[in-house]
Amino acid sequence: MKDSELRMIETMLKKQDELNSAIMKEFGLTTISKEQIDLATLDEIGEFTHELKGDWCWWKFTQEPKDPAKVFEEYIDVVHFALMYEIKFGSGCYQDEDIKWNYNKLKTDLGFGQAYAFSCVISLTRDDNVLAYVIALGLHLEYSIEDIYKEYIRKNEINKERLAKGY
Repeated sequence: MKDSELRMIETMLKKQDELNSAIMKEFGLTTISKEQIDLATLDEIGEFTHELKGDWCWWKFTQEPKDPAKVFEEYIDVVHFALMYEIKFGSGCYQDEDIKWNYNKLKTDLGFGQAYAFSCVISLTRDDNVLAYVIALGLHLEYSIEDIYKEYIRKNEINKERLAKGY
């Protein structure tokens, strides 16, 4: 990983922390539990897989084809919660070696199927590798760290705007 890519990840962590603080202030929260983040992440993984339905939904004649832009946007929503998990409960497992290790784990997990690999995002909250695994998933989907960063920044701005408008 290049230094610039690590800086992109660190910038995303900073921006997510700022968004988290604004959300917590707006809603009068003092804490968000690990279980709440796990459930939010699971929900976003569900939305992500829903956008992939064009690839796997065999029983529906009216299923829309997969829209790569929507898939990417939903993947980025998963990234938001992986960043949040890292901020609240992580210990810096998003360095180059962490991402490489998780990329290899992801390849193994995909041998058991996409559903299994996607579910590992939640099971990895025990192992402190959530962010590295989610980034590895993005790399597997052929998104570069720079692609992930740019889309994250775009969606982070949308989320800040939504918060300001009472979403």
